[in-house]
Amino acid sequence: MSKIEIIDFELTSDKKQTKLYKITNKNGASVTLCDYGATVISLMVPDKFGELRDVVLGYAHIKDYESRATYFGATIGRCCGRIADGTFEMNHKKYQLPVNLKPNHLHGGYEGFSHKMWKAKTTQNGVVFSMKSQDGEEGYTGDMDVKVTYIFDDTNTLSIQYDAVSDKDTICNMTNHCYFNLNGHDGGSVMGENHLMWLNCDSYIPLNNQMIPTGEIRSVVGSSFDFTKKKAISSALSDKNPQVELVHGIDHMFVINRGDEMADCDLALAAQAESKISGISLKCYTTQKGIHIYTANYVYVSPERGKDNCEYKNYPAFCMETQGYPDAVNHKNFPSTILRASDRYHQETKFVFGVQNENE
Repeated sequence: MSKIEIIDFELTSDKKQTKLYKITNKNGASVTLCDYGATVISLMVPDKFGELRDVVLGYAHIKDYESRATYFGATIGRCCGRIADGTFEMNHKKYQLPVNLKPNHLHGGYEGFSHKMWKAKTTQNGVVFSMKSQDGEEGYTGDMDVKVTYIFDDTNTLSIQYDAVSDKDTICNMTNHCYFNLNGHDGGSVMGENHLMWLNCDSYIPLNNQMIPTGEIRSVVGSSFDFTKKKAISSALSDKNPQVELVHGIDHMFVINRGDEMADCDLALAAQAESKISGISLKCYTTQKGIHIYTANYVYVSPERGKDNCEYKNYPAFCMETQGYPDAVNHKNFPSTILRASDRYHQETKFVFGVQNENE
């Protein structure tokens, strides 16, 4: 049974008291969560020397979590990723969402799930965050009841379960936006030869110059996006791939090889990463159809803002955002992200941390 501590954090700009929920397992590893944004604040796991390292980037103060720059560790919704021009059609009616990253709608709008105060309830080895998203909020239809459950167990596995139900047809595509650095959040760039990645993905989704999917699903074979064999994350920058140059790194959805025999509720191994320096390994399992890999191409955080007075720059992390396809509501060939009235949305992702065998 894990130990859970509840700690007062800081006041938000509108004077709401935020709290931290620290879950510590029998190994001494821990995850710290915040009720603002249902956010992962820190994640302490053992390295090959038996020392604990915090492997997620974060801020020192709540005021920076309130900014809309990075979404460090936050729960993203109602719809993660971009929606072209903030518009879509559903049930023969056109909807306009806020254009909060011109010319597109991003990560649920100006006050998506990442910038809400959530109610929190502790369980035996986890925390359940809940909230109600009102009909018309950020342009989305339907009153939606949402729950995000974090569980951290004695295998050093962080499980995240997403549940939602709406009284009207709406869009629902949720994810978590942790930024991982397996050398520690203060471990510098992940673009050296020390961070390796493998993806269970034979294809990815190209982007246009507005960072919106073109609608094509393209094979990774022969490209810098081919991580079907373990290789350095930095290898993606080693050639002149126009898709890499477009976003100055990786900021793309990869299609997970789920197999026809798998049910929608089955967890598939989507990705693995490891650090040669710390020996820490990460495996990502999910019920989702895709995993969005982002190499923190546009992140800069000054030492005054980063936790532990850390400066983040020059590809300081990578994200593994498990989710449905981006802008799916505008692409008929993509699996739908529409949640029908009274249907239940349920997705789960597991991040399993371990120590890599030196001989592997």
